[in-house]
Amino acid sequence: MNKQVFTARAREMGEELRRRRAEARLNGEELRRKLGWPTGKLSYIESGSRPPSELDVASYLSACGPIQRPDYERLVALAAEPNDGYWLRPNGAGLSEELRSLIVQESLASTITAYEPLVVPGLLQCESYARSLLNWNSPVKPQTVELRVQARLARQGLLHRAQPPHCTFYLQEQALQTVVSDAGVMNEQVLYLMLTGAQPHCVLRVVPDAAGPFAAWSGGGIRVMDYEKHTPLAYSEGLGFGVFLERPEDVLIYRGLLSRLNKVALSEGESRAWLAELASAYDRAEAIPSCPSPSKPG
Repeated sequence: MNKQVFTARAREMGEELRRRRAEARLNGEELRRKLGWPTGKLSYIESGSRPPSELDVASYLSACGPIQRPDYERLVALAAEPNDGYWLRPNGAGLSEELRSLIVQESLASTITAYEPLVVPGLLQCESYARSLLNWNSPVKPQTVELRVQARLARQGLLHRAQPPHCTFYLQEQALQTVVSDAGVMNEQVLYLMLTGAQPHCVLRVVPDAAGPFAAWSGGGIRVMDYEKHTPLAYSEGLGFGVFLERPEDVLIYRGLLSRLNKVALSEGESRAWLAELASAYDRAEAIPSCPSPSKPG
């Protein structure tokens, strides 16, 4: 099946609008007639194959009934953003636009390949680790931190649904040796990684620090998401933003780095063995073991 060139922004708009229609208990034909739109327009917009205009979004939302003004303004503003292959999403207070967008793109993906050089990936964080990490340097109120923790945990439902994406996570040795809160939290986190990695659709591979300066070229983490019906999407996270990249040449750069990681990371079995050793060290408050060199290419 040929993949259609749907932009990340159009996909997110389609998902958001379809959800609003479902909440209003309207089927597609009912809403199309209510709007007076030609046949096919509603389907194109909801599937993400045609980015809606600001007027389209305003009309759609109005036809679906009452909506809180901040949500209305956010969706209309989203429709006004350009499609240029780079989509910057800010990471502000509350449930950030970056996280909203990432949740949508992850939920549609068939495969996710990610590298985290500094921390355990959000999709793999246990509750105590996530809360400690967000509290460590958070300028927001405690209730906002809690909102983000619960959103992060809810996001992990992606890995437990009936047909989850196939995920490969490359975890940097340093990220697993950096103590967040205390040894007890780290022991719980490493055990959680081992449990999650036991699922057939979730592959965890540890990257030894000695393998090379990969962290210097990946910022706060990178991932490539592939789709059955859409073109691939790359994503990179910074301190105050996340950026989605859709141009093929940009996605190819990210794939290149992930391919190099595949060659130097520990195998699944080697990674499980080292994680077990690491969990034991945290449990006994012993010296953290160094990551071994891989016995063979991945």
